[in-house]
Amino acid sequence: MRNELTTLAGGPEAFTFVRHLRLEGTHREIGRALAHAAEIAHGAAAAPRIVDDLEREAVRRRWFATHYPAHLERSKGVADHFRRDPDDLGVAFDWVSTYDIPAGCSVAFYPPAIMKDGAGMLARNFDFPTAPFSAFVGLERLPGERALAADPWVIEVHPERGYASVVIAIMDVMGAMDVINEAGLAVALLADNETPDPEPTRTPRVGLAEQQVVRYLLDTCATVEEAKVALLMAKHYYAFTPCHFVVADRSGSSFVWEHSPRRNEEVIVEADARTDGRLVCTNHLLHRWPDPSQLPVETGPFGTAALTYRRWESLHAAVEPGAIVDLGDVRDHFAGVRFEAPVEGARTFWQALYDVKQASVEVSFYVGDVDECSRYSEPIRLSLSTGQH
Repeated sequence: MRNELTTLAGGPEAFTFVRHLRLEGTHREIGRALAHAAEIAHGAAAAPRIVDDLEREAVRRRWFATHYPAHLERSKGVADHFRRDPDDLGVAFDWVSTYDIPAGCSVAFYPPAIMKDGAGMLARNFDFPTAPFSAFVGLERLPGERALAADPWVIEVHPERGYASVVIAIMDVMGAMDVINEAGLAVALLADNETPDPEPTRTPRVGLAEQQVVRYLLDTCATVEEAKVALLMAKHYYAFTPCHFVVADRSGSSFVWEHSPRRNEEVIVEADARTDGRLVCTNHLLHRWPDPSQLPVETGPFGTAALTYRRWESLHAAVEPGAIVDLGDVRDHFAGVRFEAPVEGARTFWQALYDVKQASVEVSFYVGDVDECSRYSEPIRLSLSTGQH
């Protein structure tokens, strides 16, 4: 087993503290190391969750054993670290988290055909409130309490069996918000802001929760077609907020996975040939608005999932049919839809550019505001092909 923990951006005194964890070994060893690193960083908040429904927990583990055994093995490593019996059904070992709150984001896939260097690019802004957990539940801020989004993790995993990957995670080191694996499959999660009367479970259920979907795909799939099958075969639920997912691969194929507003239908939204295969997604359900000219005018309260239609229109309009763009253009497109000062209550916490040809990521993190201007780290590049950054 080999693991390395370093700081990528910010630090304990900065608004954001970004940690980079590189792991090699068996899945169980990787789970043990994830739990160890999370406990060092977050203390008791990283401890496994107690569950009351032992029958349901037994079925959850049977589901993982059948459909996602790598995650079950990592869960056993979490149990090892916390000196618990991996067979104890009274504890959920597959989450190592603090809290989870809905996030608003912007994502687009630029296929190889429209990129100057011929390398497809999945671009992502991760937008999130700047408040601590206490603010979300109406309590006074605790002394020294950090913002919920203040501690992103960049986790690089090289398992003995399975695909190597780089993930960016927040509030659950066993999950992921956006990822790429060595096969060039890239996935990003976005909140769905249109499902009426959400019914979050708040506790683990059988199948895959939001962040688990992202890791499931990167661990088990190499292509868009494999990802479609995997998603159709999986059982889904949301613990905190409904989400949809952008999936892209090295060939230039991409799609968005969504559920209907009542969660009774699974929908695959393909990239539109009229946009040369480019696919844009924000926080509304694409299948509900097949005609972009009919998007509503936004009048609701401001928040990270707000301005979804405006952000979508901005990114959609950024590239004319037939145009060729480069990495600098993509950076500019996503800088134009960031949440930054003087906006109140939210920030774009990172901008990640996933190169599906090179299986690499360039990411820049928000580190704080200076003189009413949002500051970001210099771009950090991680490559699975070289193992260097």
